Amino acid sequence: MESLVIANQKAPIHLHAFVLMSNHYHLVIDTPDANVDKFMYEFNKNFSLRLRVASGMINRMLGGRYKWTLVKDKSYYYQILKYVYLNPIKAGLVRDARQYPYSTLHLETIGKKFPIPCRPYTDVFAEKFINWVHQCHSQEQVDSIKKGLLRGEFKYTGTRQQQLPPQFDFF
Repeated sequence: MESLVIANQKAPIHLHAFVLMSNHYHLVIDTPDANVDKFMYEFNKNFSLRLRVASGMINRMLGGRYKWTLVKDKSYYYQILKYVYLNPIKAGLVRDARQYPYSTLHLETIGKKFPIPCRPYTDVFAEKFINWVHQCHSQEQVDSIKKGLLRGEFKYTGTRQQQLPPQFDFF
């Protein structure tokens, strides 16, 4: 998480969600200064260095260049948040997204602040949002989100899911 702090000091972003898995991570941010490339360069550089030092490995630690997509639609944004927070559940690591210790959702819902400013939760919203997150995507929705994330601008390629989370305007 310190890698996020260092990168944010060099290229400020607004953090919406972060989930670190064993072989990849998901990061949902917005960049008020249009500096996503600089932020990601700083984050990946520092993160890779810390991984190499901790593991004793000398080879490349990350699989390849990061991928990003622009999300302009609020309902797409919500689906991406859900997709990101469901990763540890889909991997069989936890049964509740709040239990996964390497995510912004975990820290925010147990009352700890993430090391850099993160989209705020309120107790009422958090419970409604968690209930919505735990309503898993269908395989068609997962496939559609994965395809959408490969584009420069996110486009949902399947049947658009109408069910949205409780209304809380943070987009």
